[in-house]
Amino acid sequence: MGRQRFNIHTHTARCGHADGTDVQYVNSAIEAGFQILGFSEHIPFEEIRIKGARMFMEQKDEYLLSIRKLQQQFKGKIEIKVGFEVEYLEDHLDYLKQVKEECDYLILGQHLKYVHSQNEFYDYDCYCSDEDLFIYVEQIEAALQHDLVTYVAHPDYFMQGRRIFSKACKEVAHRIAKASLEYDIPLEINLNGFRYGKKTYEFDEKPDVYEERYPYPFREFWEIISSYGCKVLYGYDAHSPIAFLERNREMLANDILKDIPLHFIDSVLIK
Repeated sequence: MGRQRFNIHTHTARCGHADGTDVQYVNSAIEAGFQILGFSEHIPFEEIRIKGARMFMEQKDEYLLSIRKLQQQFKGKIEIKVGFEVEYLEDHLDYLKQVKEECDYLILGQHLKYVHSQNEFYDYDCYCSDEDLFIYVEQIEAALQHDLVTYVAHPDYFMQGRRIFSKACKEVAHRIAKASLEYDIPLEINLNGFRYGKKTYEFDEKPDVYEERYPYPFREFWEIISSYGCKVLYGYDAHSPIAFLERNREMLANDILKDIPLHFIDSVLIK
């Protein structure tokens, strides 16, 4: 496929782990030849006030206003959308629906689980057991059922918190693929997993064999996805404006996914 001319997975400095100004992201996207740029900052939750994790609630309105101004400033040069990357948390469904009305779109980036008995949030990238995997996929299925999101970001994100691709991982991949088809929601091949470097993985079907891999995109996951014919697209998951000009990201992903018959789409519907 030719280079994708749109990206709707873009962060800003407000999350605390990205850099650059809003307008720098726009200028870089224009230089890269993008026709559509969507900002999707991590959604704020009132309970989560960890500096460097996501914006705080009091920053939300300023974020929306800033990107809306850029929409007008760059009208005719590039189409700009404003949204959020969200986690599905059952207790926050009404809030997610409210935020969806305030912006152009939501994408699902399921990073968190919430343990009610301990009143704590846990991130899947620190550790993800087989039991966690099934919570993860249930969250994704619920989000798609409620028609909240435009697409699912880094559906293989759980491999960041694992070092074995198990039978449970395969089952989860099949369930994500089935949900993607049922609700006609594309899945994102994330181009930001490379920043974590390669990790050592093992596989249920290959005892005593260890391979150096990036956490995502994870080839075996996408082999399963391809067997269903799910719609897929690239997401830069940009945390710096210069990311759009790093062509090697797509080249690395193409190499990892070589010869997998994936169903790439050339546009994304923002409802």
